[in-house]
Amino acid sequence: MTTAAPDSEAAGDDTPSADSAPTRPARRRRRARWIVLSVLAVVVVLGAVAAWLGSRVLTVQNELTAAQAAVNDVRKGGDPKAALQVVADRSAAAVAASDGALWGLAEQTPVIGPNLKAARLASRSLNELSAGLAVPAMAALDAPGSEPTLQRLLPVVQRASAEISTLTAEIKQVRQSPDLMPQVRGGVDQLGDIMDAADPVLQLMPGMLGADGPRNYILAAQSNAEVLALGGSVASQSLVRFADGTAKIVKQADSTQYRNGVAVKSDIDKSALKLYNDYLITHINTSVGRPDFPTAAKTIRAFWNRDIDPDKVDGVISVDPLALARVMRATGPVKVDGHTINSDNAASFLLSRAYQLYEPKVADKIFKEVAVSVMDKLVSGEFNVAKLVPALAEGIEAGSIMFWSADPAIQQQIASTPLAGILPTDNKESTTIGVFYRDASLGSKIDYYLRSKVKTTSTCNADGTRSYTVSTTLWLDLSKAENAKLPRYVTGGDPATKVYRTQLFVYGPPGTTVTDSPRRTEKSWNWRPTDSTDLGRPVPSFMTINDLGKKVTLSVTFTGPTGEYGPVAVRTTPIVHPTQVEIGAGCGG
Repeated sequence: MTTAAPDSEAAGDDTPSADSAPTRPARRRRRARWIVLSVLAVVVVLGAVAAWLGSRVLTVQNELTAAQAAVNDVRKGGDPKAALQVVADRSAAAVAASDGALWGLAEQTPVIGPNLKAARLASRSLNELSAGLAVPAMAALDAPGSEPTLQRLLPVVQRASAEISTLTAEIKQVRQSPDLMPQVRGGVDQLGDIMDAADPVLQLMPGMLGADGPRNYILAAQSNAEVLALGGSVASQSLVRFADGTAKIVKQADSTQYRNGVAVKSDIDKSALKLYNDYLITHINTSVGRPDFPTAAKTIRAFWNRDIDPDKVDGVISVDPLALARVMRATGPVKVDGHTINSDNAASFLLSRAYQLYEPKVADKIFKEVAVSVMDKLVSGEFNVAKLVPALAEGIEAGSIMFWSADPAIQQQIASTPLAGILPTDNKESTTIGVFYRDASLGSKIDYYLRSKVKTTSTCNADGTRSYTVSTTLWLDLSKAENAKLPRYVTGGDPATKVYRTQLFVYGPPGTTVTDSPRRTEKSWNWRPTDSTDLGRPVPSFMTINDLGKKVTLSVTFTGPTGEYGPVAVRTTPIVHPTQVEIGAGCGG
């Protein structure tokens, strides 16, 4: 008997029944395909993100590299305005490339994240320094109008300071990451150092320039024709008042207006008075005799407040004709009493020619007038920025421009810079040796002709100690015939019988002692005991007789215990003909 097929089958219904459902392996294969497709999709997305991020990173790198090239161009003498605009444009492109949510998410990833954050912060910082500060500052300097230069600059500084302060803190934090790649760390460290230096200056500058109330600064003019440790005799003084971005001289004085011979109140170390005698605090001219500008500045302020004006003094600025000559590259010449003084002849005229044409008091007055004229040009904006910046940097590095602030916060910020005129208190960053001179020719102005050489060598001793030998040569570049033609107030007496003397003070590295010192000769002898100390350093000192055309050479050796010694550096008195310094190859740094 034949059996009929089921209705569903007869009708052709192919809907699977429960018994005919896909097997478990089939389901696994389908799920696997979806997983593979999902992974591929993720890989594609991540690849796209990585490619985007990689292209952005390359863009940031290229833009920052181009910006750095522009900065280097300025260092080589290029046009600063054009270069700064390039830096601003390139850093802006780097900022744009490192912006956005994806970059922000990538910064959260391990290892690579801190490097991306460092790149972003470097881009923003460079852009703020250029586009936010330098370019607007240049525009303010060039802007037409009768407003004083400082008054135009103040708003620019105030606008940029807050953002730069924030970025400085962020860069400081990212620099602590151990994951920074060497090439990233090098660039960020360099930029971070710049930000660390710029931030406090920008924070303090408005107040220093009178934005929060008037500020009074004594401008002390030093004459290198009468050499003292920090430069030369303090010939004249002017009180400069800054208020709301304006500056003007409100009072002037010279050394004849002080009660010289009567000591001012001072907390100067006894070691300094033993080494130099009380002339440091009894005569304003010789207040710069110790190689520590805070000492000199406080003493100058004390003289001024006692004998000239009791009003508050907020700081002291020191300049000499060598600094003025450099600055006049930017300001151009000035005319005084029929003479045109420019960057080429300023030092020779103010330190030599003027004393041949005028009595000392008149010559000092001319020096003061030149200094005031140059300052007026700076305040009014009559200068070339491209030439001014390197001129100031050279003057500060040479010790011809110094500054002390009565505000502890400001003083702390500048204390470690050459501007402060302070010898380092340890040997960590550098093993600094000081070689300083003081005129002892009784009233002469002969040091226009002074020349000197300094050579240092270092030795690692078998017992682990370290020795430093300092050789100093002094002479007057002046013939007897030339000397005979000089005025009596330049030679300080009869040129035929005058004896010229110079005191030499050698400040050894902190922690060392004198282990070898020259014996007394006909032309030199110890000025003070060889175990004298000052500013935490050993200071052997000598009196030398400088015969015309003959050289005097003295060598002294300092030895210190085992420890950390940085590279050797030498600081000397700024003289008309800069000291020739030779740092010989030696032990370690």
